[in-house]
Amino acid sequence: MLFEFETNIYERPKNDILDLDDGFTKGNMFADIYDEYKDYKPKMIKAQNEREALLFNIYKLDFAINDLNLYLALNPDDKSVYQLFTKYCLMYRKCVEEYEKKYQVLELTDDTFGKYTWGSNPWPWEGEYV
Repeated sequence: MLFEFETNIYERPKNDILDLDDGFTKGNMFADIYDEYKDYKPKMIKAQNEREALLFNIYKLDFAINDLNLYLALNPDDKSVYQLFTKYCLMYRKCVEEYEKKYQVLELTDDTFGKYTWGSNPWPWEGEYV
């Protein structure tokens, strides 16, 4: 046999999933994947206002959904991770809906309120939040 693969490398204890803030800051949702670089400590992002805080929550949830989705692609029977994935998907939808009602749509295809706010407000990366 040329290659030997460890078959259980994706089996995880149920309590090693990080919370949204830690997962987003460290770049993965699983505690045992993050390897510190020397004495570097990632810093938490701090929102300057309500709009930015809501947008950061959307970013965090989007990241967690994608990371858990990758895990579930390899572990489709992991019900506890799927439940967390589902919870984050629902939270994401609520945050996006709230952001779009208060500020502007995040994607042109979501401009369902008839306001056509797509190009009328500053873009998130422009840093012009009021």
